[in-house]
Amino acid sequence: MTSKQLLYVVIFTFIVAIIWVASNITHAQRDVQIPPETKQLMEPIDPNFDQEVLNEL
Repeated sequence: MTSKQLLYVVIFTFIVAIIWVASNITHAQRDVQIPPETKQLMEPIDPNFDQEVLNEL
């Protein structure tokens, strides 16, 4: 194998490795799903207090 052929093999292998890693990253990002319970817990709370409830306390 000449050095030029070896260079082609190395470049091709590098490109395949980059595509492989990129596809694995995008696949992993799509698989992440947040359960509905967690989404409900992540909703912001109302910063306004109910004065009636506070007066009852």
